[in-house]
Amino acid sequence: MKSASSPERCGRRAFLADAFVVFLLAWSAPGRLQAQVLYGSILGNVVDPSEAAVPDATVKITHVETGLSRSTTTSATGAYSFPTIPAGTYELRIAKPGFQTHSRTGVQVTINTITRVDVTLATGAVAESVQVTAETAALQTDRAEVRAEISKQTLVNVPIFTGRNYQHLFKMLPGFTQPRNAHSIPSNPSRSLQYEVNGTVSASNNVRLDGATQYNIWLPHITAYVPGA
Repeated sequence: MKSASSPERCGRRAFLADAFVVFLLAWSAPGRLQAQVLYGSILGNVVDPSEAAVPDATVKITHVETGLSRSTTTSATGAYSFPTIPAGTYELRIAKPGFQTHSRTGVQVTINTITRVDVTLATGAVAESVQVTAETAALQTDRAEVRAEISKQTLVNVPIFTGRNYQHLFKMLPGFTQPRNAHSIPSNPSRSLQYEVNGTVSASNNVRLDGATQYNIWLPHITAYVPGA
């Protein structure tokens, strides 16, 4: 009896071990995904007027809305990076002895977006500084993805007459089909709209709210919940 049951016990232990590994992988994955979804990043290169890299320059960013700041130094190639930072408006300051201090305001960061700010430091005394107040162009230059954004000002100021559903504004974006009602009110109480993007089927859309997916497993072509605009 013992020799006959040993392979069975070994098989059960192996199955439980495999299941435990799968559970750990599934448990650890959402944290990394959430970090990508809920935060943005700022990166760039710092060079001198001759286009040579400026290493060991101090780069400081300040979140205008909260006053929180973070600092780093440029690498040997003049590169710097602030990954996983909250969305909002930032002030950027770069300083190094022998160069004029460079300050830039109005740097916009949105979630799941890379904002690139490349800077050329002018030579000069330490006391001298250069301030740039122009807003950074909102271009996604560090990813190959095609993207569009509906700003907070648009959501607040553009009239949405049907239930204040933000999805009606998707008609303004290139690649979107006309959003339309789907199903009855009992089966779709938040009145989520159905739409297709760039020729894909509506069931492949994935909307996230504060990092949590709103994928509707029963009706995958509409979102599970639509908050008011």
